Amino acid sequence: MKLTFYKYAGTPNRIDKTHYLSAIGEVDSIHIKMTTDLMKPNFILRTNPVVYNANYFFCDKTQRYYYINNVTALDGERISIDGKIDVLHTFRNEILASPAWVKKSGIPSNVVDKFSVGMMHQNYPFRQDYYIDGIDFPNQPIGNYGDNMKNCVIGFM
Repeated sequence: MKLTFYKYAGTPNRIDKTHYLSAIGEVDSIHIKMTTDLMKPNFILRTNPVVYNANYFFCDKTQRYYYINNVTALDGERISIDGKIDVLHTFRNEILASPAWVKKSGIPSNVVDKFSVGMMHQNYPFRQDYYIDGIDFPNQPIGNYGDNMKNCVIGFM
C-alpha cells in the first residue's frame, strides 16, 4: 500500500481541493490496522520526514483522501497516522455532477465572508426560488439580502 502526502492550504469545506494541494512525497510499505474503518483509518509505517511536513494524504488502496488528525511515535522507529476521510474531495466528481437543491446554508444569510464566493461552483449559478412558507420570491441572483434570505430555498438554474 502506498500513501501520497500533501500540504493542503485551503478551507476544509471546499469540494475540489486540487489547486490547493502541494505534493510532498510518497511512502510505500504501509500497514493499516485491522481494527480500523474507512472513515477514520489508522496507518502504521516507518518514521519518515515526509509525514511531518504534511497535513493531508491519499491512500491508493482505499482510493480516498484523508486529513491527518494525529501522528504518534511508536517503538522500533515506527509511527502511527490517524486519518479522517475528506468526503468532499474524495467524491468531488460525483458531487459536482449531481443535481441538487440546497435547502440550508452553514453561513448566516446576512454574513458575507471571504470564502462564500469561492465555495460556489462557477458552472452552476444559484438563484432563489421562494420562501419556505410559500411566498413567491423573484428569480434573481443571490446577493446580500439580509434577513430576506433566512427562510429561502436555494436551487440550481
